[in-house]
Amino acid sequence: MPGDHVTQRLLFMRHPETVSNTQFFFSGRTDVPLTPHGEEQRDRAIEALVAFAPDRLFHSPLSRAACVAQGAAARLGVPCEPLEDLIEIDFGPLEGMDFAHARERGLAFPWPIDERGVSHPPEGAESFESLRERARRVLGLLRPLEGRTACVTHGGYLRMLVAAAYDVPLRRFWNLHVLNVSSLYFTCDGDAFALGGLNLTPEEVIEHATRPCEYDTRDIWGTRGRELT
Repeated sequence: MPGDHVTQRLLFMRHPETVSNTQFFFSGRTDVPLTPHGEEQRDRAIEALVAFAPDRLFHSPLSRAACVAQGAAARLGVPCEPLEDLIEIDFGPLEGMDFAHARERGLAFPWPIDERGVSHPPEGAESFESLRERARRVLGLLRPLEGRTACVTHGGYLRMLVAAAYDVPLRRFWNLHVLNVSSLYFTCDGDAFALGGLNLTPEEVIEHATRPCEYDTRDIWGTRGRELT
C-alpha cells in the first residue's frame, strides 16, 4: 500500500504573504516584497522548517520563497539550492495587473481549457501544460532521494504539483486552497508520493515533526523516538 514503505519525507511550503496577496494583483515571476505580516510569517515558517529538519532544501529563485529556505538552511547547516522549475507560473500580460482590471480587459484566469483539455493562455504567458511539465520534472528529481526534503515555492505551483502527482485534469487542478506559509506533506517509497498533510500551518508542522501523534499509528511523520523538547 502507498505510504507503508517510506524512503523519503517531503514538505512543500508556500511563501509568506506579499504585497501582491494583499493588493490583489498577479505577481507570478515578479519579485515582490513581503508585507510586515509576511515577515512575521517568514520567521514562523523558518522555525517550522528547522523543526522538520530536512537533509536538503530547494526553493524558487524568487526572494519571497528563497528567504525562508535560506534562513532555515543557515540554521540547520544543510544544502540549499534554487530550482528554476519551482518558480511560479508566468502570467505574461497579467503580471502586475490587479484582478479587477484583468477581468475588465477580458483576460481570464485560470486560462480557458478547450474540449480537448488543452489550456489557452494569452500570448506571452505560460501554459498549464508547461507548468505541469516543470512539476513533473521536480517530482522526478526528488523521487530517488532519501531522508527528508523541503521545498519552498508558490501557490499556483503547489496546485499543479498535486495535479502532477495524482493526474488531476487541468480543468480542475486550480480547485485547491493553498494558504501562505502552509505546507503539503508527502511520503515517498522511491516511486509513489502519498499525501499526508494539506494546508498545514507552521505550528502544525512543528507539532507533527517533533512529537509522536496518537492518531499517526503508521508513523508517517517518522517521529517515534524523535520527540524534541
